[in-house]
Amino acid sequence: MQHGSETISGILGGVFSVILWSGLPVLRGMTDLPPLQVAAVALGVAALMSGGVTRLASASRPGRPAAGGAMYWIAGVGGLAGALYFYFLALGLGDPAVVTLITYTWPLGFVLAAELRTGRRPRPAILTGATIAFAGIAPLLAAGGGGPTPAAAWLAGLASGGAWIAFSLYLRDAGSLPFGAWAGLFGRAAGVVLFLHLALETTFWGDAGDWLAAAAIGIGPYGLAFMTWGYALRHGPAGLLGTLTYAVPVLASAALVALGRSPADPRLALAAAAVVGGALIASGGPGPFRPRRRWPQQRTNA
Repeated sequence: MQHGSETISGILGGVFSVILWSGLPVLRGMTDLPPLQVAAVALGVAALMSGGVTRLASASRPGRPAAGGAMYWIAGVGGLAGALYFYFLALGLGDPAVVTLITYTWPLGFVLAAELRTGRRPRPAILTGATIAFAGIAPLLAAGGGGPTPAAAWLAGLASGGAWIAFSLYLRDAGSLPFGAWAGLFGRAAGVVLFLHLALETTFWGDAGDWLAAAAIGIGPYGLAFMTWGYALRHGPAGLLGTLTYAVPVLASAALVALGRSPADPRLALAAAAVVGGALIASGGPGPFRPRRRWPQQRTNA
């Protein structure tokens, strides 16, 4: 009975994470801070949030089993920082619904990369799924999408997706990170992005609303969402959780259209259906989403 309740709570944690991730483009549209500055604020707040939750949950002290390794810094810290920065950059350059759909083709790339890393040729299902997804997006590219979306926005969205692939491959190899490891990962990524912001951008002070929106990204879509997703991976069914991630671009696009941030366009709905359907066909089950190993067990009440 306890196992069943944990499974249900794991599924609910996954649904909660997906809903929070879907609100990310809406929150980005509420702040005028430049991309690197938003990313630095969000990741810094996420580090504080995850550290506080770790202490409240009486988890063990943040371990450092992965810190210092090349893959930790390149794919873990760099992948997380790059995914956030390029996504924010793309959202500021083009139609946010189109950008979100482009970015969330990354599960297809993740499945393909996971397959190639095994030394096998890509399965027909992967190629079929990719073809369906990009066929659905092609009309948006040809017509400029529901709103103005220049090539730079598409490239930034694809770069964000590529960073997510690198980060996801790192997490797959590392296993589900314990609560204590998230604070260090967020903090190091925040430090990298802050350094780049000071070197490449002019700090914009804006008003309280700009900073609150950036902080809300760190509290919700990054702080809480990642931690509840980690809980979901430990207690919920991997296949269902992997499927839930494909709902993010659909929910995000629907929210943007409903709020008037993106124009309603039938091509947008077609592209959303194609991305989700193609990703489901390509994944073919929970395999690529299943962690290869887990960190040593930590005492936690979460």
